[in-house]
Amino acid sequence: MKRNDTNCRPGTAWLRLMPAVLVWLSACAPVAATAGPETPAPGEAAPPPAGAPETEAAAIGEEAPAADSIAELEARLVEMARAVRGPEPEFAPIKPFGVSWSPEPREGHAFSVQVYERPTGRKPVAIDGEFAGKRVRFARHGPRDRWFGVGVVPIGRSDPEVLTLRMTFEDGAVHEQTTRIAVEGTEFPSSELRVDPRYSSPPPEVLERIRRERVMVREMLSKVTREWRPDRPFSAPRPMDVTSPFGQARTFNGELRSRHTGLDLRGLTGAPVHAAAAGRIAFAGELYFAGNAVYIDHGLGVYTGYFHLSRIRVRQGENVEAGRLLGDAGATGRVTGAHLHWYLSVDGEAADASSLLGMRLPD
Repeated sequence: MKRNDTNCRPGTAWLRLMPAVLVWLSACAPVAATAGPETPAPGEAAPPPAGAPETEAAAIGEEAPAADSIAELEARLVEMARAVRGPEPEFAPIKPFGVSWSPEPREGHAFSVQVYERPTGRKPVAIDGEFAGKRVRFARHGPRDRWFGVGVVPIGRSDPEVLTLRMTFEDGAVHEQTTRIAVEGTEFPSSELRVDPRYSSPPPEVLERIRRERVMVREMLSKVTREWRPDRPFSAPRPMDVTSPFGQARTFNGELRSRHTGLDLRGLTGAPVHAAAAGRIAFAGELYFAGNAVYIDHGLGVYTGYFHLSRIRVRQGENVEAGRLLGDAGATGRVTGAHLHWYLSVDGEAADASSLLGMRLPD
């Protein structure tokens, strides 16, 4: 990249003044009155000091070449300086990066972050971030000067938080930039549900299966694809007729068991369920609590899940576009009736999937 000469490193200004200084010194240097050894006659070269090695010019009886211009002398001085100090880095200065986000961060919700490079500043090769104790991963997406990432606010974090960005440059330099962002709190309701006793208090013979499935899902959601797959905004997999909101504290058959980590949308058995955005099918199969389920990896640690399906219409490992038919709504797993449980995970943290609908993606 072209170096910005107006931001040179301190210590190089003397190189610009050196030629003029040398010319002035040569013009003002006093002539020795008596030198001790014999003074050479006009037109003769001074003999070398006793014991001094002969130069190549003296050996062949010629004068050493002199700089015939100030530009040549300056070039020689620059070469001398580089030999001692090494070449100057050809990088522009690091300038503050522009940052925007949408929607406004809210407890239990996800939000998008865009970082804008300055036209005359240095260009990072990687950006990583942190917000509310969770990683925010970035990838170039859209215009070449823009980076895109997704953050999340865990339940229980409702005070202002600091978004920390760490930019890494090709020479290994790291620049850190922080932005303080307000976080809106959320009031989560509670509910009491009646389900088949085998799901509220699973029998001992299925406890090992439940443990294995939880480990499998946790490991899957921890894997990060370093590219952002969606090329357009998220859309709801079914009409937004919410029957149970995200974050609801749930009591099953009189016992407090969990907090609702998804968003329930109305859907009779057989109703179509579509992909909210493009991605890769990370899992398609049957789970004890989720029933027939599909997980989509959208990149940067963002996954959406579609639970309780009566039928699955995609295969694990398949790439899907936004709007692709994933399966049919149903009542498999731990449910009280047919519906779609829409799930969102960002950096392993469950969040309200409806917050995806308010994200602004790069143009």
